[in-house]
Amino acid sequence: ASYPIFGSPIEVADALADAGFNVVTFAGNHCYDKYETGITDTLSYFHETYPQITTLGIHDSEADAAQIPIVEKNGIAMLNFTYGLNNSMPEKRWMVDMLSSRDTVCGRIAEAREEADFVIVFPHWGTEDTFSPDQSQLSWAQDMADAGADLIIGGHTHTLQPVETVTAEDGREVPVFYSLGNFLSHQTSPENMLGGMASVTICMDETGAYVEDYELLPTINLITKNPDTGWYNYSPMLLSDYTPELAATHHIPGCSVDAMQTLFDQIISGTAG
Repeated sequence: ASYPIFGSPIEVADALADAGFNVVTFAGNHCYDKYETGITDTLSYFHETYPQITTLGIHDSEADAAQIPIVEKNGIAMLNFTYGLNNSMPEKRWMVDMLSSRDTVCGRIAEAREEADFVIVFPHWGTEDTFSPDQSQLSWAQDMADAGADLIIGGHTHTLQPVETVTAEDGREVPVFYSLGNFLSHQTSPENMLGGMASVTICMDETGAYVEDYELLPTINLITKNPDTGWYNYSPMLLSDYTPELAATHHIPGCSVDAMQTLFDQIISGTAG
């Protein structure tokens, strides 16, 4: 099913696995569009077919909801929360990890801090189609860092937002990628074609685990249309690989290399409108 109630075939899960993803975040405003069945069917397929993939943000049992997901290979805990849901709230509130009360969310992060060497939080937050974080994002980012998050990578806005560091109460510098925008979509505005990838190096030494360096790499979602079949092809790529020749084939007007690079520069500098 498509807008405004979304549901995807299992081939999407296959494609994610084939592409090499080993962690998938599910807590978002559309994750309850198909109600309980959507969540249980999703997790059933992932857990049975791709048990090596860590799933975050939704749960098929209260026991699963109580667990802190930890990638044991690296001792990294990962948490995923959403600001809200588009349809009704599940009667079993534990099915979706929500940005609910500060006590609940920050308590969960503090718990993860106790169990793992490094904590990453993936919040689904922010105001759609904006290029800078809103007050809620800023407030949550500080609270998450204070609670023990070491890295925060956000999404939801459909537009790219900048990365910055916030200083936690204990003095840690925590990188916050406020929104990576769209990686692949069929929205129709040039600003929705620009996205980003968070490139982060995490180190572990005698002082503990920490971010050694990080970078926001711009991406472009190239959409082309086959004139014979009418079908669309989608080719997400790094902006550095996007050429004027490719830009000339883009289905969405206004997506030249210069336009996309200029928008990225404006977002990073805080001057985007």
